[in-house]
Amino acid sequence: MDINEAKKMVIKAGLKLVESGLIVRTWGNVSCRMDNDSFVITPSGRDYLTLTPNEIVEVKIDDCSYAGVVVPSSEKGIHAEIYKHYPDINFIIHTHQENASIISTTDLDSIEIDEGYPHIGEKIVCAAYALPGSNMLKKNIIEALNRLNSKAVIMKNHGAICLGRDYNEAFSIAFDLEKACHEYILKRYYKISGKNCFNTEEMNDFALSLHHEKRKFKTSCWRKYPNSKRVKKGFLLYYDNEDEGIEIRSTDHILMEETILNYAIYNNHNEINHIVFNNSPAVKAICDYEIELEPYLDDFAQIVGVIIKNIENDAIEVSKALEDASAVFIRNRGVVCCGRTKEDAIAVSMIVEKNCMAYISASLFEKTKPIDLDDSLLMRNNYIERYSKLKNKN
Repeated sequence: MDINEAKKMVIKAGLKLVESGLIVRTWGNVSCRMDNDSFVITPSGRDYLTLTPNEIVEVKIDDCSYAGVVVPSSEKGIHAEIYKHYPDINFIIHTHQENASIISTTDLDSIEIDEGYPHIGEKIVCAAYALPGSNMLKKNIIEALNRLNSKAVIMKNHGAICLGRDYNEAFSIAFDLEKACHEYILKRYYKISGKNCFNTEEMNDFALSLHHEKRKFKTSCWRKYPNSKRVKKGFLLYYDNEDEGIEIRSTDHILMEETILNYAIYNNHNEINHIVFNNSPAVKAICDYEIELEPYLDDFAQIVGVIIKNIENDAIEVSKALEDASAVFIRNRGVVCCGRTKEDAIAVSMIVEKNCMAYISASLFEKTKPIDLDDSLLMRNNYIERYSKLKNKN
């Protein structure tokens, strides 16, 4: 394929991945084979919504070498290895899609699926866990692909990788994979709960009750907090629209609990400029069961931290908890998610919610273990020291 056409296809795929929700921001990657010697792939740390052809990187299949100043995805080695072993594969997308990610946190080696997914087959195989970008991860993915001769692999505690003869087949597999994983989770819930219909709150409660004490708080006690952003003389509180927000200055003394909370966070954390509040059903369930959430997905370890504390509504304690993580659960309120930019805070919120959902749904199978603490710390430090700097440079 001509290099310009290949780059256009990768940019098109990046937009579709974001718009469909299969990835968030820059997490995940896309590549397109040009010939037997090279492929083009998305760059590391750049927004898919604004990618240009000059940012798509040509990489050699045999040694992963590339030219220019734009750094290709850290997972380029996986793409190269697949193109090397599977000459009929010409397009690869790596996603962090929700339901496949949930399955990735279970102890299952594979899952059987219903008929109606001809692109995938009768089973979806899971590749053993390894650190992102590592040689071991490449080895585990190739082993999993060979095991069932599949074009879709769930990467343990990570996400999924979908292969196709072309752009269309790769996306068909990604969407079928998400639907098949969702059906598998529901079937498990119906089987062990005796239910024959689905309600999100009921399933969350049932799943967590298998391994934890019953909830201690009533949902009627819940209170919705606004989002906020730092401004020159204080901060702005808002719900959906910033233009309709209320500016709170340091000279104001409005003793609302959300005002006190924001004062504490902004006064003690100069790096935080935006706060997004999330009290989705999955977040509420984790709060109610007083679970201190560890990383079950590696993007959580990188972006959020190695543990989110679950504490009472105390502004000082919340501020302290944010010294080691980008988010904190507040009982009977939800999760406070922080970032340097609004986009960063939104990303933290989305990752926290996905990790909550993964923990809850995986509880329907077996009590799963979080990612090893040493690996989590390594990913967290690597993200802070290297990825953030790369993102700013790009």
